[in-house]
Amino acid sequence: MKKELPITVAVVDDNALIRESVKFRLNSLGHKVVMEAENGKEFLDKLHLNTAPDICVLDINMPVMDGLETTVHLKKQWPGIKIIFFSMEDSSIYINKGIQLGADGFVAKDAPFNELNNMLISIVNQSQVA
Repeated sequence: MKKELPITVAVVDDNALIRESVKFRLNSLGHKVVMEAENGKEFLDKLHLNTAPDICVLDINMPVMDGLETTVHLKKQWPGIKIIFFSMEDSSIYINKGIQLGADGFVAKDAPFNELNNMLISIVNQSQVA
C-alpha cells in the first residue's frame, strides 16, 4: 500500500540556502518538511523532542557530526527513519559506506530535483510494502 502525501521529511545540511531550497521544493510538491538541522548532532537532539519524520535527506559532509556518523545513530535509535544521502560527494566510496551503514538511497546535490523527489517517494513506498 502506497503512502499518501504528505511524506514527512527532515532536511539535514550545514548550508542554510540548500536546506531552505529543498524545504521549499518538497513542500511545494505536497511533502511536509517537519524538521531542519545544520548537522547530525542538532538533528538527533531535535528528534528527542519531536515526532520522527518518514525520511531524512542527509548531507554527508557537515561539521560537528557528519552524515555517516548520524546514520549509525539513526539506525540504532530510530530504525524506522529512512535515509537519503544528499551530497556533492558522489564517489562510490561514500555511497558504498552509506549503504553499509543502512542508508536507503543517494542523490547528488547537482542532480535534477526530480531525482530527489522520485527517490523519496520510491523509498517510502518500498517501506510500506515490506
